Amino acid sequence: MRRLAVFVAILMLSGLRPLQGSADAASGSRSTIEIGGAQREYIIHVPPSYDRVHAVPLVLVLHGGGGAAAGMESLAGMDPVADKNDFIAVYPQGLNRHWKDGRTPALSGDDDVAFIRALIASLEAQYRIDPKRIYATGISNGAFFSFRLACDLGDEIAAIAPVAGSLAAGSAPHCNGPVSIMMINGTADPLVPFNGGPVAAAIGGQGESMPVSQAASTWAAIDGCDPTPSRDTLPQAQPPDGTTTRVQTFSRCRGGSAVLLYTIENGGHTWPDGPQYLPAFMIGKVSHDFNAGSAIWDFFAAHPRAL
Repeated sequence: MRRLAVFVAILMLSGLRPLQGSADAASGSRSTIEIGGAQREYIIHVPPSYDRVHAVPLVLVLHGGGGAAAGMESLAGMDPVADKNDFIAVYPQGLNRHWKDGRTPALSGDDDVAFIRALIASLEAQYRIDPKRIYATGISNGAFFSFRLACDLGDEIAAIAPVAGSLAAGSAPHCNGPVSIMMINGTADPLVPFNGGPVAAAIGGQGESMPVSQAASTWAAIDGCDPTPSRDTLPQAQPPDGTTTRVQTFSRCRGGSAVLLYTIENGGHTWPDGPQYLPAFMIGKVSHDFNAGSAIWDFFAAHPRAL
């Protein structure tokens, strides 16, 4: 029965209509940039406070496999967080609705990394972006891709916050850091296994993921952190939603960086405090112990890149 549920979820996630929403969900401005002869699309949300005088942070928000920029804007709820905290939120669109995150040879080309590098440069030319405060977050395939950006664009990205994703197995040797990492993973994720292994085809090309705890400790080593994390448990949502969130913090890292792992016991392939975009028996539960968008921004704000 569980296999059937996962199969149905994979089929539905291949379109990701419930997850990503309709094109009309976007409230930001659509734009394009040409990379290698291809027109690459993105949505940009600029807070009302932006005045072209003060440099502001940039947060890249990456959709999941099969998804769309507009749907990610709706799912993540980052626009109101941007308005409250004065940063620019940008939602890039992957070619064919996927990101080349490095999990398999077919997902290891450089064109998506080149797109993000060129996009950052273009935005820096149009807006006053603080070069110390460029960040990336994403869900699922977008989470895997954020890890790749931390490895391949560590000279530009200050911190990432992958949700429902991990390091691709075998991808860490060329990652140098320091880049701060805030991982958010559910122990009952049916698509990206918490303990590592084959990834569901729906999120972009299968391949294998590293166990979540191993990914956190691997990045802690890359960042030169104390290998023993502190541990905490967040207050439970009221009314309780059947999940419990535990936080591990690796500190005393190079360049003021940090590595955090939010482990959501009984949590699924979901965005905390976001919508239950498919039934829980298909993709697992949404935790309401914390709001992912707000927590991610708080982490980003505390971890600029050392220049």
